[in-house]
Amino acid sequence: MTRSRVIVGIGEALMSEQPDSQCPAGLALEVPIHAVGLGHTGIAISRLGQDRTAEDLRNQLRQVGVDVSCLQSDPDLATGRLLVRSSGPRRSLDAPLAFDNLQWDFDLADVAQRADAVVFGALARRSGQARSTCDRFLAECSVAFRIFDLTNRGGEKLDRHRVMAALKCSEAAVVDDAALAQLFPETAGGPQKEAADLLLRQADLTLVLFAAEGQPLGVYFGQRSQHTTHTHRRQAHSATIVGLLHGILAGSDMPDALAMAEQLAIHSLENPGQPPPEQFVAKGV
Repeated sequence: MTRSRVIVGIGEALMSEQPDSQCPAGLALEVPIHAVGLGHTGIAISRLGQDRTAEDLRNQLRQVGVDVSCLQSDPDLATGRLLVRSSGPRRSLDAPLAFDNLQWDFDLADVAQRADAVVFGALARRSGQARSTCDRFLAECSVAFRIFDLTNRGGEKLDRHRVMAALKCSEAAVVDDAALAQLFPETAGGPQKEAADLLLRQADLTLVLFAAEGQPLGVYFGQRSQHTTHTHRRQAHSATIVGLLHGILAGSDMPDALAMAEQLAIHSLENPGQPPPEQFVAKGV
């Protein structure tokens, strides 16, 4: 058995709006939702506007047990929205949004001291203000297992210098082929493991998780690597990351942690919005 942990998502908070429904989206919200489903304390850190979308997000998050005490309120900027239509997703992310203006406060310092794991991504680091706040938080929670998701770029090009600096405050990175090619152009077209090994060494990481749409899920750690037969899907991206974290925090070896990531991803795809089976939950592992 393993104890409940404090798992934090920090970064972009969005409302995903489909023709007949709406639900929380963005790493800052999806990560704690999946954490709560596995029996952990899930804390969302981001900034919302003072609009109806923000009210709806807070209500939905409270209903599933996510701690929303660190969701700040911005008087000027709007809450981010992800509009899903038959023609494909469209993000209203061009103008500065509330999550771009994340501010440092003592509540964040308190959470940083309690965090066992933190997941953050590239999209929410597009503004200097949010990036500065995120970096300060990462520095404060030095005992937490920190994962940098380089795949949630939102169309933003990765700044190699800034990425490598943030990775120095991380234990793990989530990547796809495009992220690896931007960081190490010289490895483009070559073996995936070569680029992953280079990232592991240069950023002094514990592991690199390869999570690319339509490709097998894989993890690189030390001189070893392992892949699953599971085809990664973006709809289950955050579930995959939290599943891996769940195994790592439980003290599982890497094959078992990766298997947990795969199982939670499959459950998320086949049973959207439903909590995982009892055997997945922290108190029952």
